[in-house]
Amino acid sequence: MEKLINLINSLSQEDKVKFDRIYEFKIEKAQQFFPEKIKETYKDKEFQTIYIFKNKILDQETHFNIQRAKRKEPLKEEKIDFYDPFCNPLEETPFDDLGRLGNEKAISASNLAKISLDHSLIIFKEHNKENLSKEDIEKALELSLLWFKKKQKKCNVLIWNNGFRAGASIEHPHLQIFAFDTLPAKIDFLFKRTIEYKNQFNSDYLEDLFEIHSKLGLAKKLNEIKIIINLTPFKDYELIFLFKDLEKNLTDISELLNLYCKISNNFNLLICDSDFLKIGFIVDRGEISKINSDIGSLEIYAFSVVGFDILEFAEKLFSELH
Repeated sequence: MEKLINLINSLSQEDKVKFDRIYEFKIEKAQQFFPEKIKETYKDKEFQTIYIFKNKILDQETHFNIQRAKRKEPLKEEKIDFYDPFCNPLEETPFDDLGRLGNEKAISASNLAKISLDHSLIIFKEHNKENLSKEDIEKALELSLLWFKKKQKKCNVLIWNNGFRAGASIEHPHLQIFAFDTLPAKIDFLFKRTIEYKNQFNSDYLEDLFEIHSKLGLAKKLNEIKIIINLTPFKDYELIFLFKDLEKNLTDISELLNLYCKISNNFNLLICDSDFLKIGFIVDRGEISKINSDIGSLEIYAFSVVGFDILEFAEKLFSELH
């Protein structure tokens, strides 16, 4: 993290102005004291550095402490087999008003427990999420796009809760797709803040965000999509990506998701495709063997807490992207 702080401090005056109008940060040095019995065991934890970043535009705050990744956490060793209706979707899942849509890699279904009127699923024909290929992902996205086109709504949202720790109720890999007449509340909040930013600074918030992260080694272009490793992540390894045209950018988005699948076994993905915003988010949710949740009271009510080196992750991810 010290390398990142040095990069921030060495920004040009122009870039520093942009950084400062979006972010503020501080560093806290903590010391704690141990009884003699455990002092030697935990000597590396006596002095800790906490890096706190705040996005002033979106009111997001994240506290980084590498020591949190080194905590002892309870693990679940046994593997549990769960019932999987997605193995036989034609007979064991409902379908929506569009009937069944499908291709060689995926098939559509209605969601048995709907969140909104137009809420359906895209089920991968590959049963094991660890075996998903770039082609599997691309074909599932293509099928989602076909569903969106047939619905003809103002805002299309695709989510992927990959794994039980990410909120999936069925382990079999599947996407959830939504078509809305209006922007969902939290996406609408982001859109309104971009408008306020434009009015206040006569500049594009998302473009400034990408530019600042680029100067810090935290952003990269993959053809037409712009990938940002967020300075204020909700949880570990969060990415934001901006695209111009979902259909034209499907191949590049599929490449990014395929790479992320190799990094994380459990993650949340959301893609919003509308005339107002074209944006995606991905965040890791931790190892499946951990039985404790990665989200506690602070994340729900106060600020995010993470335990990874953001610049190290950027270097690792971007070295794999073509």
